[in-house]
Amino acid sequence: MSIVLLAVVVTVASWHSGGLQRLEWFTYDARMQQIRGETQTHPDIAVILIDEATLQAMNPVIGRWPWPRAIYSDLLDFLSLGEPRAVVFDILFSEYQRSMDEDEMGEDDEIFAWATMQQGNVIHAFQILQEEDDEIPAQVQQSRMPQEFANRFALPLKGDLPPLRNHTILPFTELYQGALGAGVVNMQADADGIFRRVPLAFNFDGEIYPALSLAPLIYTEERQIVRSQDGYHFNGRNIPFDRRETFLPNYYGEFNAYSMGGIFSSLQAIIRGDMASVIVDPAEFHDKIVFIGASAIGLQDVKTTPLSPNTPGVYIHASVASNILMDDYLQPVAYNFTYIAIGLLALVSLVCVFLFQRLWLQVGLPALCIAAYVVLAWWQFGLGYAWDVIPPFTAGALSWFGGFAYLSFTESKDKRKVRRMLSQYVSPAILTEVVDRYDTIAKADVGTTENLTILFSDIRSFTNISEKMSASEVVDLLNIYLTDMCDVIFDYQGTLDKFIGDAIMAFWGAPIRIDDHADQALSAAMEMERRLPLVNEKLLAKGYPELKIGIGLHTGEVVLGNIGSERKLDYTIIGDNVNLGSRTEGLTKEFGSTILLTESTFAALTLDIPCAQVDLVRVKGKTQPIALYRPLAKPEDPTHIYEEAKRTAQLVHDGFEAYLHRNWEKAIECFASAPAHPSLDSMIDRCRRYQQAEPPADWDGVHTMQTK
Repeated sequence: MSIVLLAVVVTVASWHSGGLQRLEWFTYDARMQQIRGETQTHPDIAVILIDEATLQAMNPVIGRWPWPRAIYSDLLDFLSLGEPRAVVFDILFSEYQRSMDEDEMGEDDEIFAWATMQQGNVIHAFQILQEEDDEIPAQVQQSRMPQEFANRFALPLKGDLPPLRNHTILPFTELYQGALGAGVVNMQADADGIFRRVPLAFNFDGEIYPALSLAPLIYTEERQIVRSQDGYHFNGRNIPFDRRETFLPNYYGEFNAYSMGGIFSSLQAIIRGDMASVIVDPAEFHDKIVFIGASAIGLQDVKTTPLSPNTPGVYIHASVASNILMDDYLQPVAYNFTYIAIGLLALVSLVCVFLFQRLWLQVGLPALCIAAYVVLAWWQFGLGYAWDVIPPFTAGALSWFGGFAYLSFTESKDKRKVRRMLSQYVSPAILTEVVDRYDTIAKADVGTTENLTILFSDIRSFTNISEKMSASEVVDLLNIYLTDMCDVIFDYQGTLDKFIGDAIMAFWGAPIRIDDHADQALSAAMEMERRLPLVNEKLLAKGYPELKIGIGLHTGEVVLGNIGSERKLDYTIIGDNVNLGSRTEGLTKEFGSTILLTESTFAALTLDIPCAQVDLVRVKGKTQPIALYRPLAKPEDPTHIYEEAKRTAQLVHDGFEAYLHRNWEKAIECFASAPAHPSLDSMIDRCRRYQQAEPPADWDGVHTMQTK
């Protein structure tokens, strides 16, 4: 849980400090472009643009920009024919146009002001400055709001909006006196220069004024507006705002837009009575809110929005008004929602890493959960909900990375522990495989029950040999013998358990689980038998005596674990089957065979290794009888040797079948037909004794051993 907590803390800290903001903006813009790129504004919203084509067309007629104000009165006359609901100028008319006396209103201004008053539905723009702007004439900047302006246009909205009292740039007095309303054009881009949010209300000098986008709805409907914790409410509408109390414009890719040039061309055609040449019918503006603004680059009212780097500023106001008319809002989510998403993705990612063992699940499931959240956020954006994408994504990724880092550290630590623990028991190649396959090995920290094949090997009459040698010679002899024997064990993927004096104890099937552990163990035993003459050559070269060995194999369930004290642990196996393996090795001398394997090992073989049964015995201290076998050949031996071994195994098998059925004559015949071996001689002698004196009626064919 500490990993989850750390991921959450780091994510939240980065989020609130702005470290994730640009990435979040990127996903916001991508969603906006994909989902809103072809949407259309409300049909009651129209935009008239002063575009490049209009400037070029009007230049020969009325001169360069700025145009005479009388032009706008002509525009209002044209629009009045269609009876629009409101006409909204996204243009600041803050001072009189140049005249003979700059302190007096010129004729064009007077005409424009008169048209504004006559129209009765015109809304003009004004601006609130955060600080005095040296580039704007001082006479148009006002540090106090005129009382008349406040009385006419301030809203009856109370609240704790932060005041922006410094300076204002208002329409000239006669113009706003005839206007229906006035709206603030202030907008602030995000740090990357893109406009993603706009304020809808402004506090200046203790009074609240609407944004230009909100003004036509406020002043043409009920002016009573209420502010709550999550938005503005008026005339049955609920307009949400975000954590900064700004509105998220749900931008449109398509606008009902007209060129100012087409408007004036149509007006001239109407004046001439040439209705066939009318490009734009005034009736198209009937009962619509008409925004008028500039799209020409040179007029410096082009903004960068998520949809375009060259968006006319008036489109932003029109988008907001359309959002409100259509209830087409982009609803910001509360902090608590994002906090929950951050916590859940961090938790789910970590749980997947720790819960599953397979790498594709550890990687795939967290990635799937994070991707599902991103897809869901994308889908919700289309439904009007702006989920935060990057903070939860970051928390999930950090938690996933932290989980893997923790696992890598602890697993590396565990692997080092395994390497230290097993380095003395298995070959370097097997040790490398153990570490690489750490998740699938038979672990021993808490003990496990495993089905293994156990090998015991012992030097016959070693006590007599060692008594005739010095201590250094004994050690040297053992080192020569044990080195070769251990090499064989390691070559066949065996695990060296321990040396018990001259004896070797090894097992197969752990720490790496293998299905053919009986095959590997028997193959190793047979190779040890074949390697012994080479060892003896080395010993004879040094003046040491030859060695004879016995090897016992048994397969069964044992307890595998790190067994010992806190100061010394051994990776070893214990259990009755270990004891039986040791007892099997002890019988090799009695049956005259270098290698003996029990029936459980014989049954577990998958290789076709011919084995001859030597007896059915009950070892001392045990009640359950076991059949003992000796291997005769390996499949890779020359064909004639291998086939002869199979014939021998079959003869001995038939002899034991006859023996168990008290058919002594046939048993003797089968045993005698096989190549001579001390175990067969013993069985022939036993059968002859039974010919002379039948065993009791409850005889089961089992020979009980009197020694271990």
